[in-house]
Amino acid sequence: MQLLMIILLLTSLAGKAVSQDRDGSRSAQGMRAQPFFFDALNFAEYESYGLQGRLDMFVHVPYDIITFVKKDEFYVGGYEITALVRHSDGNQVNQEELWDRTVRLLSFERTNHPGYYDLSQKSLQLSPGNYLVEIIFEDKESLKEFRLSKQITIRKFDANLLGVSDLMLVRDVEQEGGRKKISPQINPNVAALKDGFDVFYEVYNPFDLGNVTIDYTILTKGKVLSEERSTQSVRQGRNTFLASIPSSGLGIGTYTLRVELRHPGDTTKSALLATIERPFIVEWLTAGSPVSIADLDEAIEQLRYFAKSEELDYIRDAEDEEERRRRFEEFWERHNPISGSRSNPALIEYYNRVAYANQHYGHYIDGWKTDRGMVYILYGPPDYVERHPLDVESKPYEVWEYYDINRRYVFVDESGFGDYRLMYPVWDERNRMR
Repeated sequence: MQLLMIILLLTSLAGKAVSQDRDGSRSAQGMRAQPFFFDALNFAEYESYGLQGRLDMFVHVPYDIITFVKKDEFYVGGYEITALVRHSDGNQVNQEELWDRTVRLLSFERTNHPGYYDLSQKSLQLSPGNYLVEIIFEDKESLKEFRLSKQITIRKFDANLLGVSDLMLVRDVEQEGGRKKISPQINPNVAALKDGFDVFYEVYNPFDLGNVTIDYTILTKGKVLSEERSTQSVRQGRNTFLASIPSSGLGIGTYTLRVELRHPGDTTKSALLATIERPFIVEWLTAGSPVSIADLDEAIEQLRYFAKSEELDYIRDAEDEEERRRRFEEFWERHNPISGSRSNPALIEYYNRVAYANQHYGHYIDGWKTDRGMVYILYGPPDYVERHPLDVESKPYEVWEYYDINRRYVFVDESGFGDYRLMYPVWDERNRMR
């Protein structure tokens, strides 16, 4: 495969925001690894008999997965959210909540822009334990459905011990009537929050402590990157805290924020009153559009289907991460179909395809390394997919058709464990590209 042809394919598909439905056809929904986002956080409420655990669910739905219809001067879209909360054994449904949302917009441009979104929240009272939270999105117009799930632990809050809620990432803080109004950041990627980010949490205090020392530590792979310390007064009962966390200097990657509350002036282990942690990520952003790159070294390796070997070697051989990032950005700017623009449609398209391949074609290796992943990254979603998972006289196989470029690819699962290998056409450069 010639690099020029790959560039042309990426450029031609870059603005289309297409994805593959179950029947293999193309749809209008973009290829983010997650179509929407949700968070489930553990807080507590004071009851007459003590503290009761509470689950707060936040659902962030980008407008580009909602189907809008023109009605008078508005573009109107609607969807339904179903929240299923099951015990960790998966058998008993503990709670089920349904709610409808309607979005009315005056601007057509906002209807398909992933930077605009609808945010909703629901709360449930739950007993301590481990739960699986599943959120189901269903578009009312197209009936398209997406699902996401998350494991969460509802902790047992003891009214006689100091406790702390989960940490909420904060997108924005506004003053409203003398009070602070916070908007949660449901997407764990904080790269767009240029001046660092805020976290909100609650402390449940039964004691007359006066002050506590609070340490904010950012870690990655067990290594401490930064530490901030403050002294705060706490009263008995519920206390709310909003802390600013500096994030300048953090490269793309996965991080953990740790918050520790201690008796003032005492750094011994016995002085620790409570601790809570929260993961967050810094992913690549191009003109405000998120791209699923959380590890620069991995992103460079994933370029093997696009870059020449000497270009990859040049990026890999940089003396430090800052120089690798500069060379990586330089590579993509050379292949930016909108030269000089902060937005790079080819980069966005390429890594969204990588994310899609990882989500749909991975088994014992990452999806982007598989044969189906390779073809998907090179050509995007096929126009038609013919699947034969249970034929009696043959091993499972799939046929992918690309009408625009007059190509057909046949993948066969020789092992029976989902490892579909490309059997036709024979790929001359396949070993190099794997």
